[in-house]
Amino acid sequence: MITFDHIAVGAASLMDGLEWIEETLHMKIPAGGKHDQMGTHNHVISSGDDTYLEIIAKDPLAPTKEQATWFGLDDPRTELSLYKSPRVISWVCRTENINRTLRLLENLGIDTDFGNPKNMSRGNLQWKFSLRKDGLIPLWGSAPIFIEWADNSKHVSQDMGDEGLKFEHLHIDTPHKNALQNLLWTLDFTDARISISQSKDTCLTATYKLKNGKKVSINQRDVRN
Repeated sequence: MITFDHIAVGAASLMDGLEWIEETLHMKIPAGGKHDQMGTHNHVISSGDDTYLEIIAKDPLAPTKEQATWFGLDDPRTELSLYKSPRVISWVCRTENINRTLRLLENLGIDTDFGNPKNMSRGNLQWKFSLRKDGLIPLWGSAPIFIEWADNSKHVSQDMGDEGLKFEHLHIDTPHKNALQNLLWTLDFTDARISISQSKDTCLTATYKLKNGKKVSINQRDVRN
């Protein structure tokens, strides 16, 4: 079974992304921790119904590593884009069996190389994450990344800070609408909160409901030159 798990906001620096999201959502986002294998660090907050919002960036104090960083954070185009503006860079879906999920996606066609499961950990948390050798996200960044949590008894968001934030909707603009829809159909993924449109460029827009009932959408901060 494939289920929506969380939204990832990328930034050139963790503080840059954190300031934008906290100002936009009018709430503090608690620190998460460091991902030593990836050279990144994050802040996370629950967004209800076993989902969460993540702000992630490369950790300037992390040691040099041999493999590519997840979410395409090593890619020069991504680095330039995030320098100009933090933005929603990915959506992540959880699966009960990531090996089976990735086998189902083999040979689907254009840019559907999701790589292999990578064992990850942060503190006491352990999980598997789909990661390509180049670290990039398939379908020009519009496809989901897959995660398999080691402990299925309780979702990790239940131990995160909770300010009443609720995930409402994700809209995906993509040049590969048909390919993305075929991918999700292959996985029997259905979620009324996810919508897809054909577009020249990829853009992910996540909408949240605040504790006061106001709805706020995020995709990227105003771009700086």
